[in-house]
This record gives sequence, C-alpha cells and structure tokens, in this order.
Amino acid sequence: MQFDLTRRELRSSRRCPALTAFLILGCVSSAHAQSDGTLRGRVLDTADRPVAGAVVEGIGTFRQVSSTGTGDFALRLPEGEWRVIIRQIGFRPDTVVVRGGSARDTTIVVRLRAAPVLLEGLAVRAPRVAPLAQVVTAASVRQVPPLGEPDVFRAVVLLPGVAQPNDLKGRIHLAGGASDETAVRLDGHPLHDPFHLLGLLGAFNVAALERADVLIHHVPPQIGDALSGAIDLQTRSADAPGRNEAVLSLLTSGVTVARTGLPAGTDLLVSMRATYLDRFATVVAPDLPSLGFRDGVVRIGHDWGGGRWRAELLGFHTQDRYSDPDLTDSTGYEPLEWGESLAGMRVERSAPAGRVTVRASWNRSHAGVDERGAGGTNWIHTRRDWLSSAAQLDVARERWRVRAGASFDARRHDQRWIARGLIDEVFSPSTPAEYAGSQSLAVAALFGESELRLGGCFAGTIGARVSWSAGQILPAPSATMSCRASESFQLQGAVERRYQFTSQLEEPVEGSITPPTFLLPGGRTVDVAAVSAEWAPRAGTLSVQAFAKHYPDRPRLRNRSAGTTREDLLENFPDFERIRGQAYGATVGGSALLSARARIQGSYTFQRALEEVDGVSSPADWDAPHAVSLLASVRTLRKWTASAVYQGHSGRATTPVIARSFEPDLRAPRSGSLLPRYVYGERNSIRVPPYHRVDLGLRRTWRARAADWTLAVQVLNLLARENPIDYDWGVVFDDVRYTGEQSGRRAGRAGLPILPSVGLEVAW
Repeated sequence: MQFDLTRRELRSSRRCPALTAFLILGCVSSAHAQSDGTLRGRVLDTADRPVAGAVVEGIGTFRQVSSTGTGDFALRLPEGEWRVIIRQIGFRPDTVVVRGGSARDTTIVVRLRAAPVLLEGLAVRAPRVAPLAQVVTAASVRQVPPLGEPDVFRAVVLLPGVAQPNDLKGRIHLAGGASDETAVRLDGHPLHDPFHLLGLLGAFNVAALERADVLIHHVPPQIGDALSGAIDLQTRSADAPGRNEAVLSLLTSGVTVARTGLPAGTDLLVSMRATYLDRFATVVAPDLPSLGFRDGVVRIGHDWGGGRWRAELLGFHTQDRYSDPDLTDSTGYEPLEWGESLAGMRVERSAPAGRVTVRASWNRSHAGVDERGAGGTNWIHTRRDWLSSAAQLDVARERWRVRAGASFDARRHDQRWIARGLIDEVFSPSTPAEYAGSQSLAVAALFGESELRLGGCFAGTIGARVSWSAGQILPAPSATMSCRASESFQLQGAVERRYQFTSQLEEPVEGSITPPTFLLPGGRTVDVAAVSAEWAPRAGTLSVQAFAKHYPDRPRLRNRSAGTTREDLLENFPDFERIRGQAYGATVGGSALLSARARIQGSYTFQRALEEVDGVSSPADWDAPHAVSLLASVRTLRKWTASAVYQGHSGRATTPVIARSFEPDLRAPRSGSLLPRYVYGERNSIRVPPYHRVDLGLRRTWRARAADWTLAVQVLNLLARENPIDYDWGVVFDDVRYTGEQSGRRAGRAGLPILPSVGLEVAW
C-alpha cells in the first residue's frame, strides 16, 4: 500500500479529524508480530525528483535516518502512534502521522516544497546540529553582497555573537573570544589558517560547500582545541545529484565539478579557484599590493554494502603569494608567500545498531618572508604540521542517544626568523629580532556524550572530553538542557569547560601574515555558560541568548622591560604570562517575512572582552561592545533579487601613544645608531572611531542552454565611508627632522573604499 502525502493534504488533515484518521489507518499495516517495525518511503520534490540527504525523524525520539541519492529511506519505529518529520535544507519541512511496530510493510511518498533562499534567511534551522548552534548554507551565503565573490566568513559575521574587527581582517571572533580561539574544520578535519590576502578572505570556493555549522555556546566533546567555538564546514553532499558550476568575477575565476553515480558507487567533487588580482591591482590603484592566490578541494567517495559502508578521501590546498617586478628575479623569487595543505580520509559503517566513524588527516601550513633576494637581510619562515585522528561510535534509540570515541593529535611547529626592522610591523615589540625554535606536542583524548529524553518537553545531555598531554590529565565536562515547549518555541542552556593547546603571540596586525603560534603543553582553559530562548513561528524567528566566559589562565606575551638584552629575550622566549580574562554579553536576533517577496533579518550583540593585567582590568584588543547587522532581501520584477546589508559596531579598543623616544639599538650597541621607541599610555584606554558600512547586491538568474545563469552585481561601502581600522602613530608623531616635512596623511588607517564588482555564475 502506498500513500502520496502532499503538504496541502497534511494541512487539511490537521483540520479534519476524519481525514487524519484515514491517513493514520492507511499508514498502518496489519502485522503486529514485533514491537519495532520499519517505515519505508521516498522523499521527492514537487517535480518528482528525489531529494537526497533529507532527515526523517520520529518526533520525540532519537531515531532518524537520511534519504539516499534516490530519495529512499527506511526508519525503524517502536510500537505506537508517531509523528514523523521530514526535513532538508532548502525545503519546507513536512510531518506525517504513522503507527510504529506494525508499520514494517508501510511505504509512503512525501513531496517537499522548495523554500526559496530569499524566504529562508541567512541562518537556517537544520537537523542534526549541536544545541545552541547556528547554520548557514552556501545558498544563503550568495545572498550577502560579497567582497568580490561569496565568502562564508564574510557571511557568518551577520549572525549574533559573531564579530570581525574591520574590513581588512577576516578572522572570526566568537562571543568575545580572540581570533586564535576559533577553530575551523572541513568535513571534520581541523585546519590551521584557511584565509587569503593576509586574512582578508576565506580560502574556500563557496560552490564546494553545502553549509557551515557555527558552534559557539556549546562545542560537542569530539571537537577539541576550540576555546571560543568552531566553524564546521561541510562539503557538498555526496548524495545530491551532480551539478557543475563555473564562476567568473573581477576577483577570481573558479570551476566546481560534482559527479555521482560513477562506476562502483563512486562520487567525485573537484573545486578549483584562482585570482588574477595580482595582474591588474596596480593598474586599478597603484597603492594596492600585488597579491595573488589559488585554492582547491578534491573529495573522492565510495559506497558499498548497500550504503552501509562509505569511504572518503579529501584534499585541500591554498597558496598565496606577493609578486613585485622590482623584487622578482629570473629565478622566480617572491618575497612573501604562505599557504596550507590537508590530506584526509574518513570511513563510516552504518547499521541499525549505530554508526562507527574513523577519520585521519595531515595538515601543513607555512608562511615565509624573504627580502634577501632584493638585497635585504630580513627573512621569516614558519611551518606548522598537524596529524589528527579520531574514532567515534554513535548509537541512537527511542529515548536516548550516545556518542563516544577517542582522538590523537600530534603537532610540530618550526619557526625561525631574522626580522630586524619588521618586528614592530609584523609581530610584537616584545619579540626578539632573531629566533630559531621547534616545538612538538602530542594530545590523546577520550570523549563521550549522552542525551536523554526526560519526559515532557525536556531533554538533557551530559558529556566530557578528557585530554592527556605532557603527563597531565585535563577533564572538560559539559552539560546541556533543553525544553521544546512546542514546535515553534524552545529553551536551551549549556555549561562546559574547554581546553586549547595553542596560542598566538598577539592579535594579527591588519594586512600582515599570521603571527607565530606556540604550543602549550599544559593547555589553557575557559569555562562557559549560556542560555537561549528561540521562537520560530511560520513567518519568522526571534532568538535571545546570554553568555558568560571565564578565562583563568589566558596566555599573554610578557612585555619587554627596559634594559632587556637580546640574549635575555632569546633565552626566555616565548615568555608567556598567564592572566585572567572574562567575556560576557547578550544577543538578540530575528527575521521576518514581510511579504511573499521580501524578508528582513537582523541582530544586535552586546559583548565585553576584558583582561586583567598587573591587577588592572582593561578591555582586550578585540573588545567592541556593540554590534548591529541588518540584511534585507527583496525579490523584484524580471527575476532580480536585491539585497542590502548594514553593519555597524563600536570601534575596537587600542592603546594610545603619548610620546616617542629614541633608544640605542640593542642589536648593534657599538653602531651608535638610535631607534624610535613609542611611550604608551594606559592599556586599551581609547577606541578607534565606530564602524558603519552599507553594501548593496543584485542577482538575476535565468535558464538558457540547459544551464542556470546568474548575474551578480554589488557595491560595497555604498556610502564611501572611510572606516578607520587603527591609528597610525607614525603619522601622529611625524618628525620634521627625519622626513623634512609633515606628510599630511590622516592619523587613521582606513579600511575598504567604495568597491563595485560584478560576477557571472553558470551551473549545469
């Protein structure tokens, strides 16, 4: 017996008890031999095409499965009457009523109606995500006016609790945390520093991604080394039908090829991207640096055993370079380059009893500056290797779910430099001009998490991650509690401890390479507490969150005292002092469907990031108390979609310079030369002026020659506002004795100017 359940019929069934009874009776087979039965079915869209990867879940249970590439699913349900929800990103969820136990011979067909990205909003409600998480899809990222082209890191900043300090710094701050406390993962594999153009853009072609899970207030215990949270990127689903895409913009060109149904159950995803910014940057503006980059993702998957087994190989590579005709010689010497490479594998075994996953990856990132080819003496070379592996078991039953496993990470950092004259510009004034050192660290961990339905609307989770490093055992317990009072209203709370085993010297300077990162055998700690209330009626969403974080041992590079010699600095470097810190705040976010063609969403975030240095509490370098973001999308005539974005936040804290002095060069005491040294005022006692930016984007999609064509036009910083990113103290204290005249430059370094762009996307 087969039933075709459309959305209209389901709505009618809720109003008509007789029809509801008819559907229930029709979905029940006559056999009652066992307490558990199997509900089989197929998920299609309104054009009768299979919907792959849809989650079919028994409401009030932990039993759920995903539809295959043909849309088929098989869900075991216990005896009784159950409401089953079918969800997939990009479609409106649907609900059916079935009877378990005797449903083994029941087959249903569910047709999901597509939910346009415009109506879905930037953050979507997705199944199988950690509590208090937010999800951004690749399709919704495209609705945000991009910096040249869609960038997932420039889109997630519109979510409450997520911050970027300015236009030139793409690294992410989560809930008042430092940028190096945000972990980035790709299909579960950890990455080092996946950014292009000195931190300006993310190193991912959005066409290769399906979604980004933004985990802030609760980080599942299988994810380690993420003090503030994680951005968990997922490549395009292997179950989805293959779809190719090519992108041409003023910034880059890229191509993505996806193939499913290859011989022997193999699927393939290949995505490559390269910029030609370095070819014409100086033509557009002589002051622009000649920076170029390329990146790529390759994933090969293979299914066998009727879909019970799956293996994947993943490759990821980025490469950035700085080219200068005046410095590049015939050997191809380039004074600045950096990049990252990852090779990973994953094997999954799925069965009715549960799922076992084993993964392993090797990652290497590097950065280099070399001025010797141009007659200079400065050079910097850093290399970080990360071998990561984990095994995990997931078991779900009607009222409980358990996740447990083990992981092992081995890391090595090699960092060397001779950087006289570059230290203040690239690193920290308390960094020695010469350094050569290596570090190694191994961390083993056991993790587990169990979730239980407590009856009524309540569900609770208790978990822990226990790490062993350098002879120390570091337990990190966690607990969450949630109450879903109705399908549209939910309360959640979380309390947990986290550890991280790396620390950068300081926040990266805008437009510079990543500062050296050092391994911490004893780790560093944060304790997190958060609560959330979410109301999601059919026409919109409203969420309120509050959080508090305590850092008992945040590492901070100790300031160099007067009279410190180079030998003393080298002997103790890196000399981290442990300080106390805290972050707290609250966020309000919401979206509203204004009409069938328009949606608006926005968020307000209040957060403080404070540190206690020498017994005095002061703002952290990234502290910006207030942030507002607004995104409005309107579907206009002739298939155009217009999007406008406003971003505004307080200026970040900065330390004023109150005087400039000249001191003997400690690196060459016999030379008699003097070097300028700044005399700083009270730490982070002033702020950069507030930041405001308005962006506008237009997109039009049409069908031609068996392909979908999209024209994207955008203007960033529409009001041409000069948003300063910091004070240039060298201008403030410009000395006529050295320059001959005042420069006349502004004291503040500005961010992006008004920046128009255009791009063309082709998908087939």
